[in-house]
Amino acid sequence: MRRLGVLSVLAVAACAGSKAAGPLRPSSDEMQGVEEHKEGDLTVKTFDINHSGKPDVWDYSKTVPDPKTGKPALLLVRKEMDLNGDGKVDLWRWYRVDGTVEKEALDLDFDGKIDELIFFDPKGVPIKKEQALNFDGKPNLWKYYEKGHLVRKERDTKGTGRVDTWEYWEGDKIDRIGIDTDGDGIVDQWIKSPTGG
Repeated sequence: MRRLGVLSVLAVAACAGSKAAGPLRPSSDEMQGVEEHKEGDLTVKTFDINHSGKPDVWDYSKTVPDPKTGKPALLLVRKEMDLNGDGKVDLWRWYRVDGTVEKEALDLDFDGKIDELIFFDPKGVPIKKEQALNFDGKPNLWKYYEKGHLVRKERDTKGTGRVDTWEYWEGDKIDRIGIDTDGDGIVDQWIKSPTGG
């Protein structure tokens, strides 16, 4: 039951702010962080959003010339969040230059391993999801989307690291399923949906 609650919390956090307010922020950012330091060419700013005295949000930015003014500005490239207050990152977001989210990773059971990786188009619509349904950090389900609709699922049902089942979707319904029965990565059997696409 714990995982259902965790999934709800992460779903809300994942949906909130799927687009950044803007990719460039002035170096004199008005938000006061817990700490700011450099890691290579990145500026890392930490925040204590839940006022626990420990950082729970980390912004990674790099200094670039603002295309409008030419003045130095911080470009947000990645954000990390601790959603359950245990001091470990549970959600990661990577940003494009225009401020939109490029991809997002989630640790759904708070064990330090990524369980879901979502890729977004520039409008914030998911185009691909990789999921580790065994919560071992190794993806075994891949979902592909077109215009926000699921069009294909690929599964590794045997834990070999290789896809052995393909589902093709049309009109938000399964059209056909392909199964690799001998482990060579090629469909050996097709099952057509009785309802059609």
